[in-house]
Amino acid sequence: MTNKNFKNYNYKWRKANLLDDLKFREIAKSKSAIEEILREILKDNKLEVVSSVEQRNKSKFYFHGVILDCECKLSTNEIVNIEVQVENNDDPILRMRYNQSILTIENSPKNKDFKYKAIPKIISIMFCDFDLFKMNEPIYEVKKFVNGSDIEVNNGVREIYVNLKSKSDDEKLTALFEILKTDKYINEKFFPNLSKKKREIVNLEIGGANMSGLTLEIYKDGEKVGIKKGIEKGMEKGMEKGIKYAYMELVKEGILTKKEAEKRLKNKKNLISK
Repeated sequence: MTNKNFKNYNYKWRKANLLDDLKFREIAKSKSAIEEILREILKDNKLEVVSSVEQRNKSKFYFHGVILDCECKLSTNEIVNIEVQVENNDDPILRMRYNQSILTIENSPKNKDFKYKAIPKIISIMFCDFDLFKMNEPIYEVKKFVNGSDIEVNNGVREIYVNLKSKSDDEKLTALFEILKTDKYINEKFFPNLSKKKREIVNLEIGGANMSGLTLEIYKDGEKVGIKKGIEKGMEKGMEKGIKYAYMELVKEGILTKKEAEKRLKNKKNLISK
């Protein structure tokens, strides 16, 4: 990669907010940063994160694999899945349901004495850079009730959608939103660990002898894009050459005139380029 490309990557990296896939992946590695986020969203100052894991590909032969943005375990043994969604596509609500199912199966007992009461409690949180329910609320929690009554059905799953587009009167929640969705803002008063982690991530440099694991991953992502484009271009050129050779052979054998071959070749090039 050239110095110019490194410079472009560094600029884009610094301008990207924490909703960026790779940046949030780094945040997820910090147990203390995730703990601060969860304490604010769940309004529980005593909440403790025991472990936090960044993106993990949950792939089994018997179901469609998914990549979870962040999975962590609380001191209460509850499993928390945090997802970041910048676009409202492919039904975020059904995505949450699918992820809950996978986490339930994976974290349930694997013995013959299996009891349904032993399956884990799941907390699913999705940070959305859009207002999913169009009510201008900062946090939506979906609950189940028996139709026609106020009887709540607790199946061990909490489902929460965070609307980063909302304007909240809650000063601390507003600060959290600003940290997540802007490139520079930090708040040491409310979120010291998250702010520290954000500063570390933003200041990472891409390229050079001391390239970190994260920046190396970004570099490789760039390489993959370049290789893919190169392969596509190579295939296109190869098809053109193959077709040209075939038409030349037909001209030699008197099956096509040179003019007809050139006309057909021009049409084929247009189709290939599309």
